[in-house]
Amino acid sequence: MIKLEIKNIKGNYYLYFREILKINSKSITVALYAGRIDKITINEFLSKYHEFSLLRLTKYLDYQVVRYTSEYLDKEKIASLENVRYYHDEFKDLYPDESTRYLESVFVRYVQGTTAIEGNTISPQDTRELLEHDISPAGKKVSEVYEILNFVKLRDYLKTYDGDISEKLIRKMHAILMENLMRTPGDYRQIQVNIEKADYEPPPAILVPDMMTDLIRWYRQSIKKMHPFELAVLLHTRFELIHPFTDGNGRVGRALMNFILERAGYPTIYLGLPHRKDYLDAIQPADDGNFTPIVTTLFSIYSDQHNEVTAHVMKTMKETRTTSRTEYLLKEFTRLKRQFSKRNV
Repeated sequence: MIKLEIKNIKGNYYLYFREILKINSKSITVALYAGRIDKITINEFLSKYHEFSLLRLTKYLDYQVVRYTSEYLDKEKIASLENVRYYHDEFKDLYPDESTRYLESVFVRYVQGTTAIEGNTISPQDTRELLEHDISPAGKKVSEVYEILNFVKLRDYLKTYDGDISEKLIRKMHAILMENLMRTPGDYRQIQVNIEKADYEPPPAILVPDMMTDLIRWYRQSIKKMHPFELAVLLHTRFELIHPFTDGNGRVGRALMNFILERAGYPTIYLGLPHRKDYLDAIQPADDGNFTPIVTTLFSIYSDQHNEVTAHVMKTMKETRTTSRTEYLLKEFTRLKRQFSKRNV
């Protein structure tokens, strides 16, 4: 939280902005001199607040960009991702109600899109009605309705889950998403499967348990050093290549990707039919160890989805538009000015 502090220097009182940024387990202090309390005007104060906000972002980016090692994201892309995370956090603080509505709309798009890729025919509007008002669309299969509603069950479950990604969690996610849709949800496949409309054959079923163990081992080795977006995409892609279940792999894999993003403080990604071809084309080279296309493709989609919020918040802050935060800071500034200006006389 941003605080206003007064320092007494040789009998004069000077105003400072100060905040301790909490970035994971790291604390970074950001401070900026605003002016002598009895001299500074409201417009000058707001201008300094904007300057402080930019300094705050710079400190945040300086820390985050050098913090991670990345094979597929250059510093410019990492900075772009960190801008998204930073300004979405600002969005929550500045406009909590609007942020909640935005996150709900992203969830609807995610659920509709991830099921549509797998063949579900429920429209975005009907998905919204089903999720928000429990109104089932007419003329649709019961299985299609379950496919949508199971994502609500998964979201509710993950809200109470405080562990990390494990084989047990992955199997639980599959069991929830495929409830009422297959006989033994959560069980690894015992047969060979093919990926529809993709030139790729997953490994034999007998190899799946060991490959899943290796996947979790890789994830735990990578989580502390790899950028969360890259980690999310690579785990998703590696999971899809294993294809451990007879059905529902795409939905579980995309849910894992969003689990990592949410846990790390980033907004989620949503894929739908317009992305399907590019998505499948980009994931295919990963079978030969080339993960660049899928990381690049999903980075582009992700940026397009969330940069609008970033631009909106940046514009708000530049225009010094009234928000709950600026109202609080202005009240505090007025109080301090009234209290300490008399002492400077």
